[in-house]
Amino acid sequence: MRKLIPLIFLLLCLPVMALAAGAELTLTAEEMGFAYDLSAEGNEFVVLVWEGKNETGRQTLYSADGQFSGRVELAYSPMGGKFTVKVLNLKQNQIAKATVTLPEAAGYEAPQGRANATVRSLTLEETPEGFRYSFTAPDTDYMLLYFRSKQQTATFPVYPVNAEGLYEGEIKSPLTYCRTQFTVQVRSGKGSMKKEATCRKAWAIPEAAQAQEGRLSGVVVCIDPGHQENGRFVTEPMGPGLSGKTSGKGGMAQGTVTLRKEDIVVLETAMRLRDVLVAQGATVVLTRDVQDVFHTNIERCEIAAEAGAHIMLRLHCNNTSNKNKTGIQIYSPLNSDYARAVASPEEYRAMGEALLDAMKNAVGYELKEGTGIVRLNDNYVGNNWAQMACFLVEMGYMSNVGEDIKLATPEYQMMLANGMADGVYDIAVMRGWVDAEE
Repeated sequence: MRKLIPLIFLLLCLPVMALAAGAELTLTAEEMGFAYDLSAEGNEFVVLVWEGKNETGRQTLYSADGQFSGRVELAYSPMGGKFTVKVLNLKQNQIAKATVTLPEAAGYEAPQGRANATVRSLTLEETPEGFRYSFTAPDTDYMLLYFRSKQQTATFPVYPVNAEGLYEGEIKSPLTYCRTQFTVQVRSGKGSMKKEATCRKAWAIPEAAQAQEGRLSGVVVCIDPGHQENGRFVTEPMGPGLSGKTSGKGGMAQGTVTLRKEDIVVLETAMRLRDVLVAQGATVVLTRDVQDVFHTNIERCEIAAEAGAHIMLRLHCNNTSNKNKTGIQIYSPLNSDYARAVASPEEYRAMGEALLDAMKNAVGYELKEGTGIVRLNDNYVGNNWAQMACFLVEMGYMSNVGEDIKLATPEYQMMLANGMADGVYDIAVMRGWVDAEE
């Protein structure tokens, strides 16, 4: 039997191939994970989904040419076992499927001993990587910890750190999106649930890029990531020179598949835009860089004015009952005193179209009305009170499955950021803030 073990391991590690709907998926078993190679022509974004006995996950992949390769880490599956792997397109249709059987990790030992007790004081703490946990289960040798998010689930043994039965540690879930909720359970060794709690993955402000000289040197840009995690009802005047007031909490869009809230998607994109602009020489101010803050629309405009901003970009995501609708929309002010002091409606429209076209080019949309248009109106307080060129940018529709998935990825957020930076440059040239590059 011992002579057969190397042969069995070799067989387990042989590539497994699957063909479906024009996509070719190859999986190779490895210790604590598997490698994948996928050919899915015509798909820049796909969703890789895997499921095993103790661990499941999903991850969005990007490739400009439809050729994907990489490795999936299965940190919570040292016991190995069979995994079913599926590939979905942006409409969530399956285009490939295969299975792979992982070998048991070297040195793995199944947990032994008493694993059933009254669990007390389960507490969770948010971290940028996942969460920290703490609980007590006296007179136990191990317990099972289970966590679930929209992107990842796992069940695995944890062990006490002292003789009193204190359990504590930090769990990392790189697949889970920032501000997505974890449901965490402490279970007995046989799987019965003893205690449950929830928390969210924390937001950490990315370190700012190094300031450089570039084509936007001398231009001050205010980035306004729309909304915030804890909204409030406020009443604000519509704008200088406009009649009426508006009240509301500022309801936000939510992803139809990812379930992500608009406020975190725009904040992530704002940070990428910040770094792109700074790398091109611009001075950048943000109206917020955290979630636990509250600013009214007027206060956001005041931040931009105090910074001496040339231009204000108000980042948002769209939502509609038409689940097929996609595209980028730009909204500019029209009749407020501040808007008229900045530019004529014709000039405002030309600036908005320059920004929109640059963004469409960056993400690969055709330059036609069906992929988004510019609208000038008095509907948005945050536009009307801006004392500089101001554009509300609806970056995509979270009500659309494909755009929701893309808006959650760093790659698509960077495309949007690059497009907005190109648009800022085009507007800066139009307005005479910088000279055109030769």
